[in-house]
Formats: sequence, structure tokens, C-alpha cells
Amino acid sequence: MKLVVLVENHWLDSRLQAEHGLALYVEKDGFRLLFDTGQTHLFLDNAKTLGIDLSRLDAVAFSHNHYDHCGGFLSLAKQGYPACPVYAHTGFFRRKWWDHSLDDAEADTYENTMELVGPVMTPDYFFQNGYPGFRMISADVFELAEDIYLLGNFPTERGEEVPHPSSTMELDPDTFVPDQFRDEQVCVIRTKKGLVVLTGCTHNGIMNILNAVEQRFPGETIYAIFGGTHLVQSKEPRISHTIDYMNAKNLAFAGVCHCTGPDAIALFAEHVSAYVETGAGFIWSDEM
Repeated sequence: MKLVVLVENHWLDSRLQAEHGLALYVEKDGFRLLFDTGQTHLFLDNAKTLGIDLSRLDAVAFSHNHYDHCGGFLSLAKQGYPACPVYAHTGFFRRKWWDHSLDDAEADTYENTMELVGPVMTPDYFFQNGYPGFRMISADVFELAEDIYLLGNFPTERGEEVPHPSSTMELDPDTFVPDQFRDEQVCVIRTKKGLVVLTGCTHNGIMNILNAVEQRFPGETIYAIFGGTHLVQSKEPRISHTIDYMNAKNLAFAGVCHCTGPDAIALFAEHVSAYVETGAGFIWSDEM
């Protein structure tokens, strides 16, 4: 297995560009997967710089419908591809908003407004633009290819991992309720050394989601995780609990990034032995 971070909040390779977003490219036994597409065209530019031909993709999958994870698909489509299946989880087309009045009062984002954060396309977009390969997944576990899976329908977490109240979803134009992120999914790849978990933001809670992974793959261990953990708004106790959880799992690699947030990432770097800095240009293989 080979993993390449095409775009993230910062770069590790000075030839590349960064943005608030995430796009991961995976090769496994000849199967090529694009997991998320970042916010804009930058993941395409970075892929070209890295010599990765995205016209040869076998599948595209979205972790959830926020613009910084699916927005770049519009640029991908302008290239005339993908000519491959595109997967999202049920709930993907429900409109999501960020209620800034529920942000922490001391946060820079605090104001009495709501911001539309996704999705960037409507339900008829794929059909009208000639992409009949779009598929909606409703299963807990969906096999993309041999040893490559998409997992969704995570338990609704409570307590410290409950989604931040600023995250809302639209029931109708005048009704907004807390977002339970039913559209969220992760990618799980089986390797000889264990399971590799790729995440978008894990709004449902990274501990909650990894527990679900272990339950759905009984007897198998999680070897590595890469992606966001949405700790950016979390206070220190939750971050510490997550760090203790990660250490107890004896992970070989913990490439937490994106929405993990700079404060939490600094603590991971200091206290998680498996932590590895992850950004645009990061390349990893299960042979490492």
C-alpha cells in the first residue's frame, strides 16, 4: 500500500501548495483511490507536480460533504474525468451550516451568522454532468476492492466526543438541528501489518470511530491512522483522553492532521510516540 497526501493545511514539500482541506491518494495492489478532493484545484496541481496521473483512478470517495473535502471535485470534473465510480454515504446531500453564534465567544469566528459549509453540489449534479458512476452507500461496511473498505453509520457519540453545537444541518430552509454527521465515512485498508484507517474529519469522534472499526473487523488490529480528528475546538481534557487512547492502541503511525488543530497536533507530537508529521507531499508505504 502507498499513501500520498495531495493537499492539506500545510505542505511538507516546498514544490506544493496548501489549503484548508484534505485529499489523500492511495494505491493498493493496482487499485487507485482518491479519498476526498480538498477545497479547490490545488490537489490536482500537486498531483501533477508529484507525477500522479489522476485520470487512471479506479474510485473516488468522499469522507463527508463539507466543502474542504469535496469542493475540489468540481475542478477534477472539469478535467474530463473521473471515468470511475464516485462514492458518498447516505445523507451526503443534506445542506450543512456552521452557526457562528455557537462558537466559543473568544474565538475569532464568533459572530451572529451562519455559514453554508456544504455540499458544493446538488443531488442532480452527477447525473446532469454525465457521471453515471455516482453511488450512495448505506451499509456499515462497503467493500471497494479486495482489502479496501468504506465504513459509515457510526454510533451517535455522546459526552466529550459529541459533535460541536456549531455544526448544524438543514431539515428545511427554516429548520436547523445539530448535525449528527450521518454522511461521514472512513476508509479502512487491510495490510499484512494490520488495518490502516484514513479519516476526513471524524466529527463523530475519533475514539468512537476507531472503536467501531475494531468491532467491524474483529480480531484485527489498527496499525496506522492518517487524517483529521476534529480536535480543533476541543479543550485540553478531551485532547489528553484522545492521546491516552492512541497510546493504548500501540499504533505504529498516527498521522493526525487537518482539523486536528495546531494545539492538539503539538500535544500529539510531544506525547504520542506513533505521531508522524503529515501534510501535502507526505508519502507513506506499509513497507516503512
